[in-house]
Amino acid sequence: MSDQVSLKEFRNSIRQQILKTRRAISEDEAFKAGLKVTETLRQEAFFKQDQRLVVGSYLSLFGELSTKPINDYLMEQHYLALPYMNIHERGLMDFYSYNKGEPLIENRYHILEPVNNIENLISPDKFDALIVPLVAFDKKGNRMGMGGGYYDRMLKKVSATCKIIGVAYDFQKVDKLPVESWDMPLDEVITPTRSFIFSE
Repeated sequence: MSDQVSLKEFRNSIRQQILKTRRAISEDEAFKAGLKVTETLRQEAFFKQDQRLVVGSYLSLFGELSTKPINDYLMEQHYLALPYMNIHERGLMDFYSYNKGEPLIENRYHILEPVNNIENLISPDKFDALIVPLVAFDKKGNRMGMGGGYYDRMLKKVSATCKIIGVAYDFQKVDKLPVESWDMPLDEVITPTRSFIFSE
């Protein structure tokens, strides 16, 4: 039991330290970082395919690296889907297709979401790629999120061919993360300065 407690405390200390640094980042810095990540995405062979891909992303907030340029690019070249948190069941979320100019609704956590129109629901097995938020990642591609488990549950539902990409600042990389049984690893993490590939 004490090992579990110390593991949880260690994860929380990493999370709090990184979140504190991230919250101090200005909107301008976050946007510039997002532009650099978008340039890397644009150059990847995976995204330069002739076909339009179905890609899940998210709307950044609280100092996160800005996903606005990423999402603008995806809407221009591919099909974008955004998450919608299930208010009836904690830890569950769905993705709905989203096009430029469509309304976004603020949920109870003050997070903007697409309208949950059933016609626009994207089944997890339809994703070619999923761009996911993270608090920290390590050199093996392990990911630490906010602790709600939303993405760990979603990543278990996508197909084996779906490319899982984390986007983050360089300071969010740590040497080694304590891993829980439910944690889902990443295929790649893109930061403003480089790309880390964890699986081919």
